[in-house]
Amino acid sequence: MAEYQTIQEEQISTKDLLRKIIAVFNLIGSQWKLLLISVGIGTLISIVLDIKDLKETEYNGEIQFNLESGGNGQNPMGGLGGLANAFGVGGMGVATSNDLFSGGNFGLMVSSKALYEKALMKEVTIGGKKTLFINFYKDSSDIAKKEWGGDLLHEPDKKAIAYRFQPKKPNDFTKVENIIIATIYEKLAAQTQLQPLDKTGSIMILSSITNSELLTKVWLETLLESLKEFYIEVRTQKTREIYDIQVNRLRELEGKLNSTDRQLATTNFQNLNAVDPTAPMRQQQLNRSNNFISNQYFTQMATVEQLKMALIHQTPLFTVLQPVRLPLLQKTYTIGGNTKTGAFLGFFLCLVFIIIRKTYQELMS
Repeated sequence: MAEYQTIQEEQISTKDLLRKIIAVFNLIGSQWKLLLISVGIGTLISIVLDIKDLKETEYNGEIQFNLESGGNGQNPMGGLGGLANAFGVGGMGVATSNDLFSGGNFGLMVSSKALYEKALMKEVTIGGKKTLFINFYKDSSDIAKKEWGGDLLHEPDKKAIAYRFQPKKPNDFTKVENIIIATIYEKLAAQTQLQPLDKTGSIMILSSITNSELLTKVWLETLLESLKEFYIEVRTQKTREIYDIQVNRLRELEGKLNSTDRQLATTNFQNLNAVDPTAPMRQQQLNRSNNFISNQYFTQMATVEQLKMALIHQTPLFTVLQPVRLPLLQKTYTIGGNTKTGAFLGFFLCLVFIIIRKTYQELMS
């Protein structure tokens, strides 16, 4: 008897479930117009969002490189040995340093305006012709359409679009040039990124995304070359200053040595038939001066050679492990790519609304 009652209850529960499912389908069928409108609205919204986010095809490029610092005696871990700290992935126990290329300073330096200005004013070869990179960027990027293109309330900045830069130092920039470069810097800084390849290694990835395939490639190569030059310039600055001083000293000694050599040769020639008893004394004095200056000269020459070797030793080694090569990875934006998602969301939200409204009406009645 108990088993028969259980079976009956299960049959009743199944019937109730089927009735509810059929009721839901009937409800959906009765509200098909509202559902159709919701699907249309969802599709329309997705198209509007696609139009709003529509961009030109973007090209993503990257360069993988490693930097081995020269023996500057400051950081035994090397130029990028402690660089992981700049990205929060380094080991513990590394002392804080005020070195420009250590800790968090490196990442800030790579994205600094000073380095970007150096790269922008660098000469590049495009199609067999040499031009400043900043002029190439103005011609190849979409900055003329977007940042300088104007809108309903502002006219296009024709002066910035047509301006051509000439080789000069950043300190010599005019007010107009500073404004143009500031706009380009903000745009390029947002399009460029430096990050470690992994948490434990020192290999870095320099990447960029622009609207031009060739522009992306040339920009990455130019920025890395400027970084290399700037790094070497800073790392070897003190040694180069000492080297220049010692080279000037060597040239002075070389001039003095040539002078005493000429004087000694003249004196030796004159003393062949000289009757002046002081002539041998003058010759002896010139010999002493010549030997003294000669010793100083060769000692100074050895010092200069040592400084040359020190410059080589301190010069960091940039190793490009993966250069940027064409074709690049591209991302194309289209209109209507999200219509299915929009239509489904419109249908689902409308269905939830219909069910909730029906339930509320039943409870109120």
